[in-house]
Amino acid sequence: MSSQPNQSLIDGIRCLQYLVSSGRAIGCRELARLMGINTTRVNRLLMTMASIGLTRQDEQRRYLPGPGIHALAAQAIRGSALFSQALPILERHAPRDIVVAMGVLWEDQVIYIYHSEPGHQISQALAGFHMLPAWQSVIGMSLLAAEPDDELSKRFFAEQWQQLAPHLRQQREQGSVIWHHQDGEVSIAQPLGAHSAALAFAGMWQPDAETIAARHLELQTLAAQLIAF
Repeated sequence: MSSQPNQSLIDGIRCLQYLVSSGRAIGCRELARLMGINTTRVNRLLMTMASIGLTRQDEQRRYLPGPGIHALAAQAIRGSALFSQALPILERHAPRDIVVAMGVLWEDQVIYIYHSEPGHQISQALAGFHMLPAWQSVIGMSLLAAEPDDELSKRFFAEQWQQLAPHLRQQREQGSVIWHHQDGEVSIAQPLGAHSAALAFAGMWQPDAETIAARHLELQTLAAQLIAF
């Protein structure tokens, strides 16, 4: 048997992830452009997944997640130790007056497993936030730092790399990222060890140095609880 990765399986999983992450009905051509592969191949993959209920078409023949995605989602949640064990800790100990997020990297995008905002219910924090390019996310910056610069610099435009590079150095030197946004917001992130995820605090507007230090310590304490399980 060949030890090479099965490209059809890889493309099928990527196709489903892009479809689910789009948050709307999407046509084959647009999906193929996002994935960087042939439209005919994408159409065949989507039709195959439709046959087992993972995708469906609307009146304009654009694709949406199908009913089978609910079963897949439930099984994935049940199989994720990170999700099932982190959620009770976040419910009990995450601060309620700022944004608290936990996410993972996928193809230089951050997928949010948990994203709470002040005044919102916990149920709204569960996978309820759209994905973001890693270079625009403090979680993405924190996780990308585990990869070598010579590989990363090939994947990002000059403007993106200019924003990323100093935060990657900060993560490697200090173990976390503190991002001072131009609009006055400050966000902080720290990786969660072997879980290949990161925890972040955001939505802190024009905080003074003392407040940042206190929030940083609070983040480290909560991250330590998540890493421990």
